[in-house]
Amino acid sequence: MKSRLVAIGNALLRRDWLLLLALVLISRVLFLIAFSHTLSLATSGYDAYAVNLINGHGYTRFADLHPDSDLPPLYSFFLAAVYATLGRSAVRVAIVQIAFEAVSVLAISRIGRQFGGRRVGLLAGLLTAIYPYQLFQDLTVNDTGLFIALLTAGVYFASRALKPDAAIAQPRPHYADWLLCGLLLGTAALTKTLALLIIPGLLLACLLRRGWRSTLLSAVLVGAAVLIMIGPWIVRNTQLNGTLTLISSNDGSNFYQGNNPCAIRYMEAGWDVQWSELGGCLNAPPAGLSDVQISHWQMQQGLNYLSANIGQIPRLLLDKFLVLWNPDITPRTLPPNLPLANGDPVEQYNTPVFELARIVHLIFYTPALLLAIGGLLLALRRPLSALLPTLSVIGAVTITYLIYHASTRYRAPADPFVFILTAYALLVLAAAVRRRFRSRSLAQRVQPQPG
Repeated sequence: MKSRLVAIGNALLRRDWLLLLALVLISRVLFLIAFSHTLSLATSGYDAYAVNLINGHGYTRFADLHPDSDLPPLYSFFLAAVYATLGRSAVRVAIVQIAFEAVSVLAISRIGRQFGGRRVGLLAGLLTAIYPYQLFQDLTVNDTGLFIALLTAGVYFASRALKPDAAIAQPRPHYADWLLCGLLLGTAALTKTLALLIIPGLLLACLLRRGWRSTLLSAVLVGAAVLIMIGPWIVRNTQLNGTLTLISSNDGSNFYQGNNPCAIRYMEAGWDVQWSELGGCLNAPPAGLSDVQISHWQMQQGLNYLSANIGQIPRLLLDKFLVLWNPDITPRTLPPNLPLANGDPVEQYNTPVFELARIVHLIFYTPALLLAIGGLLLALRRPLSALLPTLSVIGAVTITYLIYHASTRYRAPADPFVFILTAYALLVLAAAVRRRFRSRSLAQRVQPQPG
């Protein structure tokens, strides 16, 4: 019996990708059957861009159709492609986005495998595939699922490049992996620019593993690949705004939302600081400013608040950290008297279905996070270069949202990498328990029998 179980386990490890793909497909289809009514185009800031793109009006969200650069472009173009081929439907978007889920789960399983072996990879992939929050979030009409797919694929190729040559049957050049990593992370930056913050950690791992010469060439390849992907959009935005503009011009509004007189009160009440504008907490920008000028003005408002409230900065940062890494789903509730239109999808936060989802998330994520902390401590005994791909993502997400503002949705790209550490801790713990039982069983067998 034991040998049969071992054989089944080894077969699953060899064909883990089939198991993971089946789990992703079945769980997402069941979610759509049960909860498709929770999906809405009205929750997305990208829908207006996509509609204008397919109608030939260019990249704009405004009624007067003047072009803008407020949001990164990639997801809007993806939505436009879905609308043009399948129709404008939140459910059809979700069906297509199941493919992103499959990419993310498989990439995480391979990153986990290269970090701690086949079992770590399989378990990390399983945890990612059944993660309740990701089930909902990555199928909604927002950029999270697309970003996580590109991010995990990019980090996968970096981890391939960092794999010790001794572990490869036929050593191969690794520069193609770095090129693919740069192309994927550059494409991801057209969805969320924080993808670029992950690159220094990956190159540091390369330096520790392969030395200066290899790292320099790898950095050139990654940088060139990133520039190929984001360069045209930077040129477009710069020509549009008359000044150097990178991928989007919404950094000022995000910074002001996370650094204003109401931010601490909103976070500690369990509210999203994005609602502080509706609550009358933010000053309106002067009339007649361009997108970039508005962004600069909003950035300055946030800096003015910080400089006038230096003593509050530690509390502000702690609140952001707790909002970001709290096992509960944040925001937890809606502010009273929030001016919402009838039927606004935000009202779902107060529905029984969402409250049940919050409980399920707490039960799943709390032990996973605690185990991940233990897994991180255990992994510190390993070479730093092996840990850096995972830490680079977790660190970049944390730093970004300590600067701007946090929510569970913004943490979501880091969660699959958290599950790598969770899987590592679980398997180390399981090995320790097996050793304990074996030593106890051996002691009982060698104990002298009476008489």
